[in-house]
Amino acid sequence: MAAADASDDADAAVYDGFLSSSSEHHHYCGNDEGFESDEVRCLMAWADVVCDPKVGHARKKEALECMCLGLRPQDLTECSRMAFVRLAFERGVVDAAVALIELGVADLSCAASNFLGDFAFNSDVGAQAVLDVFPRLERCFRYIFADHCLEHLLVLDAALLLCANIAATCPSGHSQLVPLVRPICLKIIKSPTVSDKLRGNTILLLANLSMTVGPELRALRVADALLELIVERRASVSGRSVAESVIIFLHGHEPCQEIDTLMNLNVISQYIVPIMERTIKGDEFRGMYPHLLYSARLFQVLAQCRRYAEALVANPQVIPMLLHVSREPERPLRVESDLEGRRLALEALWSLARLGFWPPPAALEPPGDAQPSVGVPPRREDALEEEEEGEEPEQGEPTSLEQESRAFLSKSLPDLLGNAHPGIRASAAGLWACVHRREGLEQLVGGERLGAAG
Repeated sequence: MAAADASDDADAAVYDGFLSSSSEHHHYCGNDEGFESDEVRCLMAWADVVCDPKVGHARKKEALECMCLGLRPQDLTECSRMAFVRLAFERGVVDAAVALIELGVADLSCAASNFLGDFAFNSDVGAQAVLDVFPRLERCFRYIFADHCLEHLLVLDAALLLCANIAATCPSGHSQLVPLVRPICLKIIKSPTVSDKLRGNTILLLANLSMTVGPELRALRVADALLELIVERRASVSGRSVAESVIIFLHGHEPCQEIDTLMNLNVISQYIVPIMERTIKGDEFRGMYPHLLYSARLFQVLAQCRRYAEALVANPQVIPMLLHVSREPERPLRVESDLEGRRLALEALWSLARLGFWPPPAALEPPGDAQPSVGVPPRREDALEEEEEGEEPEQGEPTSLEQESRAFLSKSLPDLLGNAHPGIRASAAGLWACVHRREGLEQLVGGERLGAAG
């Protein structure tokens, strides 16, 4: 996810908390759109100040804070942001900012760290550029992440923001981040004195890390501390950040007390559906901008467990959301990880189909009086059992969900089978085979016969 708003010093650092490629410019802009905007020229002027060895530290701190303000999502278009990231990286602003952190001056370190966090926000190129210099940053940050250093709160907050943004976009860097942040995370979550912003940044970082280091976080009993925070309401909504996501990522694949507690708190209607709504719209949620990879994973994890899958489909907004997200998007990608988010949405639908919760039987029948085509399978087993018992299925106008599901299965899903992304193709094929069991088995048998025949 990505977070918004922030630094006390810079009035508004941007957090990137939930998200890889050097081709992102082509997802948004044609030609040199954005490179000549007034906003980019202004930001590059400040970048030149940071890179100039003749300029004093006070002036460089001012330039860093001005760039943080200028990089706010509400003030800069996506195209202009990417243009700035590319130009500033080529100019050497990342190395210059790291050099300022290495000086060990607290306020200068805060300003430079906040800038690098904003530089990585929503940008595959920016995040990778910062990850490439992370060994230098790790040497600078090691002392403030030590177990006894909560007194360095301003620098700690900026450093956590930076780590969260790197983790969001670059899972390959998680192994570098975990040893650094392990000593301090639980201490921050449990502390009654830290700010909501610091606690929220810490939870955001844990959510990003949980994508790849779940076993280690479970061993640390991170979910226990977060659940206590939620149940006892020991923090504001922004201070809780995405605590629910961390718990679901770590434990939602099987029945457990942690998820049962969240279900009793109406986590689907109060958290999961709203965060996906904001994701689809590109809007802010609890002070951050959620990315599809992390929002879709909530559905994908819970859909693996029958108890929680049933709770998902009981919410009338869930299936339409998953269908919407799984289709080919009408707008370009925001980040490359959106592709993985769509794959996870397909995986969630696949799990729901495997458990018999979707699609509705009527969605598998051809519309009107048309005869079934070769590709239309029989109804699900539960519908066939009703007919065998003499209970005629209810007839009538198809519901909205039936219509949406039918349109997805007849048009969108076949298109996804030819998608350029191998993960999307594989998940679409799995979903198709699950829904079209009979035809899928016939094709498998035919393929085996052809293989045996040489």
